[in-house]
Amino acid sequence: MAKQTKTKTAKQPEAAIVGATATNKDSGFSFRSFKVQAVLLAIICIVFYANTFQHEAAFDDRMAITDNEYVQAGTAGIADILTRDAYQSYLEHRQGGNQLAGGRYRPLSLITFAIEQQIMGTDHAGETSADRDKRVASEMHARHVVNVLLYALACIALLWLLRTVVFPENAVAAFAATLIFAIHPLHTEVVANVKSRDEILSVLFVSLTLVKGFRYFDTRKTGELAWTLLFYFLALLSKEYGVTLLALLPLSFCVFRNVTPSASLKASLPLLIPFGLYLALRFASYSGVAEGAEANIMNNPYLLATGAQKLASELLVLLRYLGLLFFPHVLAADYSYNQLPYTSFANPLVWLSVALYAGLVVAMVRQALKRHILGFALALFLANLFLVSNLLFNIGAPMGERLVFHSSIGFAIVIAWLLVKGLERLKAPATNFALPGILIVLVLCSAFKTMDRNKAWKNDETLFLTDVKTVPNSVLVNNNAAAACMAEAKKNKENVPVRNEWFTKAIGYFSKALAIYPGHTIARMNRGLCYYNMGEPDKALPDWDSVRRQEPNKPELSKYLATASAYFYNKGLNYGKTNQPDSAIYAFEKSAEASPERAEPWYYLASAYYAVGRAGDAQRSLVKALSIAPKYPEALRLQEAMKSATPVGGR
Repeated sequence: MAKQTKTKTAKQPEAAIVGATATNKDSGFSFRSFKVQAVLLAIICIVFYANTFQHEAAFDDRMAITDNEYVQAGTAGIADILTRDAYQSYLEHRQGGNQLAGGRYRPLSLITFAIEQQIMGTDHAGETSADRDKRVASEMHARHVVNVLLYALACIALLWLLRTVVFPENAVAAFAATLIFAIHPLHTEVVANVKSRDEILSVLFVSLTLVKGFRYFDTRKTGELAWTLLFYFLALLSKEYGVTLLALLPLSFCVFRNVTPSASLKASLPLLIPFGLYLALRFASYSGVAEGAEANIMNNPYLLATGAQKLASELLVLLRYLGLLFFPHVLAADYSYNQLPYTSFANPLVWLSVALYAGLVVAMVRQALKRHILGFALALFLANLFLVSNLLFNIGAPMGERLVFHSSIGFAIVIAWLLVKGLERLKAPATNFALPGILIVLVLCSAFKTMDRNKAWKNDETLFLTDVKTVPNSVLVNNNAAAACMAEAKKNKENVPVRNEWFTKAIGYFSKALAIYPGHTIARMNRGLCYYNMGEPDKALPDWDSVRRQEPNKPELSKYLATASAYFYNKGLNYGKTNQPDSAIYAFEKSAEASPERAEPWYYLASAYYAVGRAGDAQRSLVKALSIAPKYPEALRLQEAMKSATPVGGR
């Protein structure tokens, strides 16, 4: 970062708070001491999220951790983590490859998971399925503890940033902003879902990058520059939000050090070094998009929308984000198709969103030109939100609570500043206690909401059986609620009535998902599995056959069809032995339908047809059998018998 001659500190508009000395200098055990504030924040974070310590895996935890072979390999998997897409291991085994254009290169959180795995153990040879479930649950308890501690650390790093850069003369305002961020119930997904550690690490290293960037700007020490570049590289490896620092760091120099735009850009040029290295690693890890991924509504939420509907829907989502920031209720793990129906520009709320965000953009520009704190805060809010708005590129989901995590920093700064300035203007003696009182009320209300919401994140069963009631039109949530019911059925395999009751519930949720989006093949395949496990394979086959027509290479499908084919094949043989030809014909038809590539069902179907005098049907089935296995001895003998026999008629 090049040396600047003009480093005059901008006037801070929030220089004092009513009844408070405007200083950020530590003074023993004073509340304005950084150490006291940091400890208080850490305690609050731990108290808010302590009820997640006994949580298990939920939502994407399996994709990122428990079913990720690179993570499960411990430190031996770090090389693979650094050179591959974030979820390549899982997706290659389950869905056939990367599902999003551009991929997701976020190796840092996966590396921390791998290190944890190394500590907890990687040798699980001879482990039974039940033993594995117990081990994974125990390991997830430890990972949840780490997540909460990292969240507390990220909040402390944010406090450091706000005290030294944003509110350098007002420790109380800095603490208020950090506290509002730390206690916001909208962050439950980030903390309670271990997979979202990438968000926490990103905020941690973005904050440290800004702190050290200003340290270097002010001191010109090479060591501070090295720390700045290291933290920025780690921010990029955490998640893509680090890209916004290429604009936010120079803007912050303009606002908080009152330098010219050209000087601030020049001072920020060294960031291009870690950014270039990050791009090289990202491009090297990218393996392309799986065939058909972008044509799937679960990966492309606006696939079925017109251009106008897409834009209007995206703008309405931005309004929803504002609503949740001010009033975080009701919270949900997923907002995918079709929980947020497509809308149009005839919806007045779309225009309200346009007006509000246009006003925010104008305010950002005006305040930035004035070198005002709010200019930076609004820029931080808007830049990070724009990155996940789908306006720039498809992010694979229309909305997500974790996606507003970074933007909420800007929101917290604005709210804290407004509280401070509002109380400052009142100038009444009672206002000395107003800010502490407001913050205490916010903490208590947020604690109730956060702790209650944390309970839903215990595991997949509690999460999706809770959220299916609040977001009943989400295909993904209905599908996952059904999967949770299937898991409960598995636990009750010895109690057939209870087991079938859970399967029936699963079928209901799968059917709801398919009613919303008939092309959801995972729901259709698993609904068939429920029918099969309930002893109704004839109901399973239509679902599986439909999946075969849509996605013939779907993992597990061939195994399910082969199992169904064998079931009906054996039933057909038994019906034949007990002289029930019509039932045998039905069974062999189903067997051939499930596995049309097998010759045996076709041969026995031909034999059954021939036995009841349906020569035409017998001939067609026999031709099919011999086309698959031309030297099939029994089929050839039947063919000769049919040629020499006197026709009995048939169809």
